[in-house]
Amino acid sequence: MLRLEGLGERKVTALSGGQRQRVALGRALAINPQILLLDEPLSNLDARIREEVRHEIKTVQQNLGITTVHVTHDRQEAMVMADRIAILDAGRVAQIGTPEEIYNRPNSPFVADFMGATNVVPLTMRRAEEQIVIAEGRYNCGIAIDQPGFVADGIGQTSAGTSAVAHFRSEQARLCPPDQPLDGCLVLRGRITQASYLGGFYRYAVGVGPHQYLVDDQRRLSIGDAIGIALPGSALHLYPAQPAQ
Repeated sequence: MLRLEGLGERKVTALSGGQRQRVALGRALAINPQILLLDEPLSNLDARIREEVRHEIKTVQQNLGITTVHVTHDRQEAMVMADRIAILDAGRVAQIGTPEEIYNRPNSPFVADFMGATNVVPLTMRRAEEQIVIAEGRYNCGIAIDQPGFVADGIGQTSAGTSAVAHFRSEQARLCPPDQPLDGCLVLRGRITQASYLGGFYRYAVGVGPHQYLVDDQRRLSIGDAIGIALPGSALHLYPAQPAQ
């Protein structure tokens, strides 16, 4: 079951990292526990072995039907392995839900950041019936969005608007001409400051005023180009701005 055939005579210290983790899993399962606790079990493995063992542990867990609590700081690991995720913030539960619920509807900036929406845009916005109205700013167009990805409580309907932040993931944005309006999209105006090729796509750092955002694009663009970041409403997770400490 643990794919350790032919290795029974070896000492554990003579095994690879992935094989050692399989031995540790076997030791834990040998007593037929009702609950299995895995505390950062893959943290010391390289990326290729980590992905392989990750799926092996999930297969063993499903075959045995044993309740498993898996502790990790790796977002992707949690998404792949969990039926339900509990995110802790300073020892308190920030949100519990399925991977889809937490990924698509993070209930706080902390959860949004942990789930990969690390780009944060300061904005002024208000509710207007079924829409969120974002005011035009120095570096962004004004727009009314029908169905934003998630809107936390605290954004009111006052005409003056509420100071807020929008979190978004780099893979959900796209680059466009800086002054081109796009239906249903918030467009930020900036300039490319860094570029890196990650295989199949480029990751650009775009400076927008004092802020910098990461955006993925398949095109090869030049550092220094004026560029826009187009953000569909579904890509935005909106929260009231936190007061300065």
